[in-house]
Amino acid sequence: MKSWLRARDRHAWLDHVARAVVRYDQADGGRLAAAVTYYAFFATFALALLSFALFAFVLDDPVVLRAIQGYLTENLPRVDVQAVRDARGTVGVIGFIGLPIIGWFWVDALRSSIRAVWGLPEYPGRLLVRVLIDLLVLIGLGLLLAVSLAAVFTTEAGAGWLVTAAGVDGAPSRWLLGALGFVLEASVNTLLAMAILTALPRLRMPLRRALGPALFVAAGLELLKTLGRLYVRGAENNAAYLVVAGAVGLLVFLNVVNQLILFAATLAATSINGQVTDLAARPRERQVTGLLGRRSAIPLPGRGRWRRAGTAATQGRTPGRGAARTEELTSPPGTVGRRAGP
Repeated sequence: MKSWLRARDRHAWLDHVARAVVRYDQADGGRLAAAVTYYAFFATFALALLSFALFAFVLDDPVVLRAIQGYLTENLPRVDVQAVRDARGTVGVIGFIGLPIIGWFWVDALRSSIRAVWGLPEYPGRLLVRVLIDLLVLIGLGLLLAVSLAAVFTTEAGAGWLVTAAGVDGAPSRWLLGALGFVLEASVNTLLAMAILTALPRLRMPLRRALGPALFVAAGLELLKTLGRLYVRGAENNAAYLVVAGAVGLLVFLNVVNQLILFAATLAATSINGQVTDLAARPRERQVTGLLGRRSAIPLPGRGRWRRAGTAATQGRTPGRGAARTEELTSPPGTVGRRAGP
C-alpha cells in the first residue's frame, strides 16, 4: 500500500488516473454507459437506415458505384449493394423520421451522463430550449462526422491516385497509405471525441485539458475496430454465431465506446489543467473548474497536501492572487478556482 502511495506521489499521471477511476466508480459510470447504450443501439439503426437511403442514391454514379463496391468487398462483404439501391425509398422515410427522435434521446442520455460525471445538473434550463440545443448538437455532430469522413476518403483516394500515377505501387507505398489512413481516422476520432466531451455537455475548457481524454477515446476506438474485425471473421466461420453476432456485437461495441467516453469525461473532470465553464448555467454561476464541490475534495490516500489546502480554506481565510494559484495547484478539481471561505 505504501509503495502504491509513493508511486502516486512520484507520478502525477498515475495519481490522475487513480482519481479518475475513483470518480468513475462514484458516478456509477457502468450504469450510465448502459443507459446511453440503450438509446445508442436504436439510434444506430435509424442512422443506418438513413445512411443506406442516401448511400443508395449515389450508387447511380458508375464511378462512385465501383469505388463503393471495392470498399464493401474488402470491409463488409455481406452487404448487397443492389438490395440497398432497391430499398432506398422506404428505408429513407423511416430513417428520416426516426433519426431525429431517437437521436435526441441518445444526445439527452449522453449529455446528462457526462454532466453527472462532472457533478453538474443533468438537465439544465427549460425543456424546450434544452431539446432545441440537443437537436442542434446532433446536427452539428452529424455534419462534423460527414465532413470529416469525406475529407478522409478524398485524401486517401487522392494519395492512392498519386501513388499509382507515379508508378511506385509497392509494399512501401501500401504501408505509407495505410499509415496515412490510420492518422486520418485517428484525427477524425479525436475531433469527434473533443466535440462530445465539450460541446455535448456544454462545457468550455482549454485544449490542454480536453486533448488527452479525446486522444484516449480515439486510441480506444482504433483498438475496438481491430478487435471488431477479428470478431466478425470468427463469427463468419460459425453458423450458430451468425444469428446473434450482429446485434450482440453492436451492443458490446456501443457499451465499450460509451464507457470510454465517460471515463474520458472523468479524466477531463479530474484534471487540474485550466478552468472549465458551464455554458448551460446562468452567467453568475458559470465557472465550474471541477467536480462537485468541497464534499468531493476528500483526498485519496497519499494526497495529504489536498487535506492541508482544504483545511486552510475552511478556516475562513480568503486567499489573495498568489494563494489562489497555490490552491489551484494543490487542490483536487472540486475546489480549483472556487472562492475560499465559509
